[in-house]
Amino acid sequence: MFIYKIATILLNVYSYCQALKNFGKKIIGVKKWKVIGLIFGLFLANLLGYSTIVSADTTQSLNQIVSTESRISDNNTQLTNADKLSRSNPENGQPIIASGKQVVLNNSHGNGISSRAEVPVTNITWHLSEEYISGKFRVNFWIDSIEGVPPAAVDVQIEFNTEPTLAGPVNANTLAPISKIGGLQTGLLGFTELPAKTTFFNVAGAVGFIGVNGAANVKPIPPTAIYLQNKIGQNFPEYVDPVSKKDAETPINTTWTKLSQSPSWSSKDRYIYIKTFSETYGNQSADFWSSREVHHIRPRVYGGTNDFNNLMPVLTPNHRLITTWFNNY
Repeated sequence: MFIYKIATILLNVYSYCQALKNFGKKIIGVKKWKVIGLIFGLFLANLLGYSTIVSADTTQSLNQIVSTESRISDNNTQLTNADKLSRSNPENGQPIIASGKQVVLNNSHGNGISSRAEVPVTNITWHLSEEYISGKFRVNFWIDSIEGVPPAAVDVQIEFNTEPTLAGPVNANTLAPISKIGGLQTGLLGFTELPAKTTFFNVAGAVGFIGVNGAANVKPIPPTAIYLQNKIGQNFPEYVDPVSKKDAETPINTTWTKLSQSPSWSSKDRYIYIKTFSETYGNQSADFWSSREVHHIRPRVYGGTNDFNNLMPVLTPNHRLITTWFNNY
């Protein structure tokens, strides 16, 4: 049992390290010892109680614990652009942006000395979804399953991190906590929200449950992948040209100012672009060009020019999606 427990602890620590890897490797202004301290703390917490086990008499103390655990981000950080999530696994049309599993001990000891096999436990799975509602981004907390006695209370703290470009800087927004005492069941438990705007963002935080006899389990929500949404919550329809490998999303800056009118773009400009593209990347078939429009990565109406570096070929249906997205930039 002890060997099994140690192996599981090491697996948990490895998972935390992997979750922090992409986020931590680009942290600016956060010293390495803080990251090491966080990992070491998680290891000790697992060793003593298999998860972050503390005693909590009220949901107020749980909220304080969850709030502390959630703040692993820093205003000077740069979000990593690796491994963007696709908008898959929708719940009622809402994209899942994070999910997790937690085990709540239903005993009064709270010191974690006893093995988990000796005390009743409740297994919980949950996920976060995000949607746009009436001018606001809303983050929903769902309980997917409860195996065992329902917990006495839950507290969720969300850090909604935004940045104007993938180079930062990050603005960390601590949202109002999602809390509930008693009557916990599967389904939508609650939500928290903030004013919507065009931005790159990711989500981090912490989730805490209290067992029926006062033992609390608090775990961090590792920073999610990054999303780019416009002011009405539409996810950017990312497109990469297979020839030039140019990406339509990565160079976007969400602080561009709209001009009174767009600079001109003519058939001659398109001809010049195709000629330069062919000289740079090789000749493409007539079908290649007939099925594509020339996209301005920074739109002309937002200060973009007809410079070759600001242009890329995009399949016509995809280009229409990008244009529609920018209508609500």
